[in-house]
Amino acid sequence: MVRITARPVPRDLSAAALHGAAYALLDAHLRDVWGIVGAAVEKTERGAPVLAGGGPHISLSHTDGLVCCASGDVPLGVDCEPLDRFARRPAGRAVMERVCTARELREIEACADPGAAFLARWVLKESVSKACGVGLSGGFQNYEILFSGAVPRCAGFGLRLFRFGGFLIGAAFRA
Repeated sequence: MVRITARPVPRDLSAAALHGAAYALLDAHLRDVWGIVGAAVEKTERGAPVLAGGGPHISLSHTDGLVCCASGDVPLGVDCEPLDRFARRPAGRAVMERVCTARELREIEACADPGAAFLARWVLKESVSKACGVGLSGGFQNYEILFSGAVPRCAGFGLRLFRFGGFLIGAAFRA
C-alpha cells in the first residue's frame, strides 16, 4: 500500500516554513493513514526521513505553494513541482542531457509539449532516486522513464504521476 497526501500552502514561504509545513503534513498523514501519533522522524546519512524505531517508509517533498508526503510498506519517494516550472524558465538541452537517457530525449522531442514531458520525467526520476535512498546524488540517467501513452514505466518500480491543482506530483515505489 502506498498513500500520498498533498496540501496547498501559501506562496513565498521561507525554506524553513515550507520544511515545517511538510513535516506537519507528514504528522497528520501518519495519524490518519497509519494511526501513528507523535512519530519521531530521523534522517539517514543522506538526509532521507525515516521513522525512529521503524514503521512505514516515508518521503517528503515541497515546492513554492505545495507540500506533499507519501508512505507505504515498501521503499518509496515523492516529488512535486509547479506545472509551469519549465514554461517559466525552460530547461536547456544541456540540463536535459544530464538528466535523460537518449531514448527519453527522443520521446521528449517527439511530444507536442517538450517542457511538460521533461517535467514528468524530472518528478518521476527524483521520486525513484528517493525510493533508492540516494536522492539527487544518484544520477538521474541511472533510471529510464519511458511512457506507453500516458502511463510511465521504470524497471523495478511502480510509478504514479498526477496533477494536483497547478502542480505535478510523481511517486515511485519498489515493485
